[in-house]
Amino acid sequence: MKFLSPRLIRRCAAPAAVVLLVAGCSNIDCPLDNVVALQVNLYDATTRKPLTLSDVMTIKPAGLDTLLLNQGTGLSSFLLPLKEAGGTDTLVCTLTNAAGQEAADTLFITHTPRPHFESVDCPACVFHTLTAARVTSHPLTLMPLTLDSVSIVRPEVNYDDAENLRLFLRTTDAR
Repeated sequence: MKFLSPRLIRRCAAPAAVVLLVAGCSNIDCPLDNVVALQVNLYDATTRKPLTLSDVMTIKPAGLDTLLLNQGTGLSSFLLPLKEAGGTDTLVCTLTNAAGQEAADTLFITHTPRPHFESVDCPACVFHTLTAARVTSHPLTLMPLTLDSVSIVRPEVNYDDAENLRLFLRTTDAR
């Protein structure tokens, strides 16, 4: 009966250990959809039913030229990023109709950021907890469509594709 020499065991032990470590760490459990965004759904302010926007909506942060939603039409929902530093996001929502009328309303979203860590192999992200939301509206005489009100449906903003805000629109048009 032959025994393995200590020299042969040492030569095979290191590669075997590497194979075991690599095989043991090959399952990285990072989420596939790791984008944190606020989901806003549109509703009719009068009927409280879901609404598909036939007019054009553009959204940008107040005081910045960055577009968060660029000339969206046919929308019933959309996703918006939130500032990772927290506080209040002030978003200017510009509405334009087929007649060329244009008006801007403002959406204020107050939230608390919460750093989220999966593992060292996954990208860092920030989840948010919504604490308040409100809108300011233009007069319907300026344009017959305006933001009416907003309500928080689900305060936790994370990876989940779930409705966070309901944005109610008021109109004088028969739709």
